[in-house]
Amino acid sequence: MLHLLSISICAILLFNPIIVYAGFFEESKPIQEGECDGCRSELPDVNPGVEKKVAEIEKAISGKLDKKENADNNEIIFFTSLTSNSSVSALDALAKFKKDNPAWKIKGVVVGPLRNLRQNLLQRQKLFNYGIEFSIDINGNLTKEFDVIKTPSYVIICEGKHYKAEDQLELKEILNSLINKFK
Repeated sequence: MLHLLSISICAILLFNPIIVYAGFFEESKPIQEGECDGCRSELPDVNPGVEKKVAEIEKAISGKLDKKENADNNEIIFFTSLTSNSSVSALDALAKFKKDNPAWKIKGVVVGPLRNLRQNLLQRQKLFNYGIEFSIDINGNLTKEFDVIKTPSYVIICEGKHYKAEDQLELKEILNSLINKFK
């Protein structure tokens, strides 16, 4: 019964001649092309020095935006093993750096033996409490791509260039030189 009702309503809507005469298929009047009278008049130059000041401000802002866009592409990839004892201190340093430099992206990658992975992840849960996004390099593609041999290791990507650090001291030196470059 419900099918018959729906079919009859569809038939009425499709074959009703009122829809044809509703004005949907009539030609509309063309839109006025060209400029209106208000657009043709130019604004008077109130202060001749304003254009020069506006140009200087736009140039300064665009330079800052370019630097900010470059900073948004910067990231640190932290390679760690679940068996590494120095991962906690490395994560402390990265969390502090992230707090001081929120524009930088920090990612973590877990590498190493995948035997008992679930058990090892559960034992090292505190590694994931730093607000850093982690992934697991199951097939080893990232370690091969960045030529990571030992953990913890860091790959810094800044302005499309890759820098590799194998300890915190080396990481600190590279980051200080890169951050000073942005100032």
